[in-house]
Amino acid sequence: MNACIKVHLLPNKEMREIGFTDYREGYWYFYRDLGNEISFSITINKNDAEDLRIDILDEDYCQPYDYQKYLKNIPENEFVLKIKDKVEHWMEYLQNFGVLSGHIKGEYI
Repeated sequence: MNACIKVHLLPNKEMREIGFTDYREGYWYFYRDLGNEISFSITINKNDAEDLRIDILDEDYCQPYDYQKYLKNIPENEFVLKIKDKVEHWMEYLQNFGVLSGHIKGEYI
């Protein structure tokens, strides 16, 4: 993960309002379906905000979906470009609310 990305925990009510759940004790979890069995999720340790995990997963194969690698090989792939746009949308969304900082659009996550 990009070391420039930082977490800024908000009050519990605000975390829930922007879409985080805390069903797993001690962690905040944010999940979005990007379509075609690809998902975007963020897991944050409530007690150690440096314990951050961002996953883009191919749910069919339970494997990471490295869209950025695929774009290096075939930059005009429409499906992968849509996934990239959706990931960037959710990263921007979380930065706008102040939960994340340091991500620059297009940089490797």
